[in-house]
Amino acid sequence: MNKATAYCWVCQSPDLRLIKKSDVRADLKSENFAITNFDYGKTGELKQCIHCGFIQCTDLDDVISFYEELRDPEYENTRRERKMQEERLIRYLARYKRDGRLLDIGAGSGILVEAALERGYRAEGIEPSRWLHNTAVSLGLPVHKGIFPHPDTPGPYDIITFVDVIEHVIEPALLLSAIHEALDNEGILVLVTPDVRSLAARLLRYKWWHYRFAHIGYFNRRNLNMILERTGFEVLRITRPAWYFTLRYLGIRFLSFLPRFLRFPVPKILDKITIPVNLRDSFLVICRKSK
Repeated sequence: MNKATAYCWVCQSPDLRLIKKSDVRADLKSENFAITNFDYGKTGELKQCIHCGFIQCTDLDDVISFYEELRDPEYENTRRERKMQEERLIRYLARYKRDGRLLDIGAGSGILVEAALERGYRAEGIEPSRWLHNTAVSLGLPVHKGIFPHPDTPGPYDIITFVDVIEHVIEPALLLSAIHEALDNEGILVLVTPDVRSLAARLLRYKWWHYRFAHIGYFNRRNLNMILERTGFEVLRITRPAWYFTLRYLGIRFLSFLPRFLRFPVPKILDKITIPVNLRDSFLVICRKSK
C-alpha cells in the first residue's frame, strides 16, 4: 500500500480494514475504465475506514493514465439520453443559480456543457480523455484537455459541476479544496456520486453496478458530509438524481446479471423508448462555501 492509500481519504485515520480482495488478474487497460463498462462487481482491493466508513481502493495509484487513453464510442451512442439527464440537472441547478460562469469537471464529450450553454450559462469543461476531449471540440464545445486544477481554468466560477467524478479520484479532499479555491465567494458546487449505503448497494452487495475498477472511492451520507465540511463547504441540499436510459440499454445491463446461457439479444427497436430511472442509489448534492 502506497503513502496515498495508507490512511482514510476522508478522516485521515490509518485504521483501514480489508473488505474485498482485488479482482485484477492481468494488466488493466483503459477500456476497464470506460464510462459504459459493465464488468459489475470487479474492483481493485477495497479497504474501509473503521471510523467513518469510507471505502477506498488501495492498490490502484495511477488511474489518470487510463482516463487519458480512454475511448468510449458507446458513450456517444447514448448521447441523447445523457443530454436529457444533464438538462434535468441544469433545471435543478437553476433553482440555486440562474446564470453565471460554469465549469464542468470530468466533462466527457461536453454533454453537460452543451446543456448549460443552451440554458444561458457561460459554460466550459475540462476532461482528461483525449478521445472525449476531441469529440467535444469537434462539436464546437469549450472543453479543455487535462485535469483540474489547470491553468486554463483559473476561476472564479459561479458554479462548478462535479458529476460522477469524485468516486474516480485518489485523495478527493485535495480536489475539493482546489474547487473551493476556484469558486466565487457566492458560488455553488453541484456534486453527484453513488451512495454505498443505498438499498440497492446493500441488497446487491458486490454485484452492485457501481462496484467497478473505475470507482476507487465509495461514500455514504455521513462521510460525504464530513469531507465537504473538511474542505470548506456547507451542504444546502442532498437529493437523489434520476437518469435516462433506453429500454434496450436497461435490458442489456439487466441480462449481464444472469448466467450466460440465459442471456438473449435485446431488440434494437427498444432504443426508441427512453424512460427516467431513479433507483435512489446516488446523491445529488448542492453546496456553497461555508460562511
